[in-house]
Amino acid sequence: MMKTHLIAIVSFLTIVGGLFAVPANHEPIAELRDLRAEEAVFKGASRTKPVVLKSLKNGTKYFDKEALAAISKAVDFEKQIVLLFAWKGSGQDRLKYVVKESFPEQVVFSYKRGRTKDYRRHVKVYVLRSNVKWAVE
Repeated sequence: MMKTHLIAIVSFLTIVGGLFAVPANHEPIAELRDLRAEEAVFKGASRTKPVVLKSLKNGTKYFDKEALAAISKAVDFEKQIVLLFAWKGSGQDRLKYVVKESFPEQVVFSYKRGRTKDYRRHVKVYVLRSNVKWAVE
């Protein structure tokens, strides 16, 4: 009898827990890598002020057809936005982010200048759920 109750309780908690679990594909942020950007991106975006793409059409100025195809497969513009950071600087330059625990989540980006004198192009593309708040420090 006790075993039956225990199985019933565990089953109930598993079902209820499943109702509140967030699927892995609903992460607040994801990075899209290996996208070739056009030179125009360096005029529109910077390391502290990204271009915000709210539709694929907005991206035609910054990406070629192949990159746009990859973005269209990865992004649902009804539920997500794209942040496009671009700058030229040291090869050791880093742009990182932290997801703060809140609802909806908050993403804070921070830039760390590199020390080397090698001049490189940096393009970072992030997909965020549209309800996520974001900022750059």
